[in-house]
Amino acid sequence: MLRPKPNRMCDVVTEVTRTVNDVFKQFLFIILCLFLAQNASFAQSENHPDLRVNFNARTYPIGAQIVGSVGASYPLWGDTQTWKYGYARAGLNLMTSAIVNRVGLEFQLFPISIAGITVGYDTGVRNFIPKWLDCNVYECTGRVDRKHVRLNLVAAHSGFSFMMITRYEELRGFGSVSKPVFDETTLLLGHRNGENVLTFNPALLYKVGEHTNVGFASLYSRALDTGGYSHLYGPVVSLNPEPKFNALIGAGLNSSPVAHSAMCGFFVLQYNIEPSLSVLDLALRNANRDASGSLKQ
Repeated sequence: MLRPKPNRMCDVVTEVTRTVNDVFKQFLFIILCLFLAQNASFAQSENHPDLRVNFNARTYPIGAQIVGSVGASYPLWGDTQTWKYGYARAGLNLMTSAIVNRVGLEFQLFPISIAGITVGYDTGVRNFIPKWLDCNVYECTGRVDRKHVRLNLVAAHSGFSFMMITRYEELRGFGSVSKPVFDETTLLLGHRNGENVLTFNPALLYKVGEHTNVGFASLYSRALDTGGYSHLYGPVVSLNPEPKFNALIGAGLNSSPVAHSAMCGFFVLQYNIEPSLSVLDLALRNANRDASGSLKQ
């Protein structure tokens, strides 16, 4: 059986990575041009600034962060009071847990509100040393940059709702050239210069009350270069007491190359100060429109 020579394999990996980088840059340029064009085309139409704050936490390995997102969306077609429309959006994300701080830009194109693509780039600095990881062996601190492509899909019918997020990202570390980089978000270990990561995040929910959904969610990430993976999955409860607030509470098994498999609780709280054109913000946009109409009367 013929086997490719190691040098040949390295050449193939290098060429694939270069191609992905070229595609990423070209797509980012196209999205930027689209936003400039839409800004001119829709100068007389309604645009949608948005602002929201998230708090995310998990119990094992323990961690928490606050995420602030601000952006502006431009409708491309359709009626934004329904799900039959398309839009483009540019956004800025700020993330902090005091010991890990990140900032990033993203551009989104949704040809239809329930399916779209996002490209983005962010950079951050870590200033913590976890007790459960040997940072003499792994790079735990310093700067890590990410560029990513994300696909979003949402569907709902007869009380059921399905959401799928698929994300490909390239991580690049700027610390020691001799130690493998550690990613505190996916809990994966990469090569000394970085890692390519593919993440699948499906969730299936069923509406059991006016403001309550129950279901199952999974967060699976695989390091494409080193072969390691992390997986958090289990039942979840989604609470939406009023349009601006949404809470997701869950518990399940969490496993990764740096942590033994164990039960983990997780919590996400989202507060929408100003809704975006995302189909997930449709109820809040309609509520704000109804309230505005009542005040005018």
